[in-house]
Amino acid sequence: MAATPQTRIVILGGGFAGLRLLYRLHNALHPHADIVLVDPRATTLQKPGMPDVAMAGKPVAQFRHPLQPIADRANARFIQAAAQYIDPHKQTVALSNGQVLHYDYLFLTMGIVKDYEAIEGFRNFGYSMCDDTEAPRLQEALKKFKGGPIVLGTAKTHWGHTVQIPHLDVACEGPMGEVTFMLDHDLRRLGLRDKSSITLFTPGQDFLEDVGTTVHHILHERMTVKNITVLRRQTIVAITADHVVFRDGTTLPSALTIVIPPYAGPSVIKYSGLGDEKGFVPTDHTMRHLTHRNIFAAGDVNALTIPKLGHLAIIQADIAAATVVKELTNTGDVPLYKPEVFCIMYEGGSEATLILSDTMYGGQTDIALHGVSAHLMKWSFDSYYFYSHGHLPPDLVQVGLESVLGHVNIKRPRL
Repeated sequence: MAATPQTRIVILGGGFAGLRLLYRLHNALHPHADIVLVDPRATTLQKPGMPDVAMAGKPVAQFRHPLQPIADRANARFIQAAAQYIDPHKQTVALSNGQVLHYDYLFLTMGIVKDYEAIEGFRNFGYSMCDDTEAPRLQEALKKFKGGPIVLGTAKTHWGHTVQIPHLDVACEGPMGEVTFMLDHDLRRLGLRDKSSITLFTPGQDFLEDVGTTVHHILHERMTVKNITVLRRQTIVAITADHVVFRDGTTLPSALTIVIPPYAGPSVIKYSGLGDEKGFVPTDHTMRHLTHRNIFAAGDVNALTIPKLGHLAIIQADIAAATVVKELTNTGDVPLYKPEVFCIMYEGGSEATLILSDTMYGGQTDIALHGVSAHLMKWSFDSYYFYSHGHLPPDLVQVGLESVLGHVNIKRPRL
């Protein structure tokens, strides 16, 4: 089947996965496809920068990038609206502005819902760094903080059972690790560390349960040196003015509570009958919906995405784009899905820890690299994203990663 001007492509969501798809599909199919990007926001949000907003006080505007010029550069239409209902049989999407879009291919990349309301008392007493509303709010609380017990951690998220995924009790703990280390650094700088305790909780068997023993050993050493207490198998249920409550009935005093809330599937996926029992989209390893062959999902909304990482969103977007391009033009190859955990946790000052692990998926790679090189790598990614006004670097993650690992003589296993 050849691509024609009538090939209508709709992308719902302008985050990591959505923009990656936009670039890949534009480059492969222009001018033979009509691409529409839909998002309720006018800007895409560089979510990995939210800890910098919360902890370092960086302006949130630095991490927002207008979607209209991004769509213009890809010769796509941008519509600022929310998707309200998807009819997979009529191949239509009803939008909040009254428009109805017809599609030949639909890409679901709208991310997930952070369910703050699932934690009793969060709105009155809790804080988070997860978005551009909560991160500035946490920064204001930190400005007023004069010392005391700090409790922080990630809430338990429940997953569906339609697709086979590794067991994981949380959506993503990397940002919480980053905030924990940055908090320790800043409290020492301000002379408040001796007046403050830091307790990090996780509902899993260990913090960062999605990595292997090598990474765990290095992280535990660093947390021990910094006098950070880790509580395992603790699920938060409530926050009060001066303590937190866990599911087993235990409590901890807390003058400042910081959490990553549970994740839930978007309402449009639930209403449209496209999700599993928790609202995440079940797909095969080409990111194609298990029932509707012209619907694809990539990023956090995909049920396969465990944990919820931008790195996995980009991998999935590349696979989904390649699958459709192959189907339309009979050109190119479709990559195999080889998930891996990749993140860089900034720790304050000039230090960071780079983590690369695929042990949760049956692989052998399990690397934690601490030092200035990891910090420079994170800085370069953030700078590239900012100065290119939201263009995701096509292969900068992989090239930079190989460069750093090669510089320290660590070789990645080739699978």
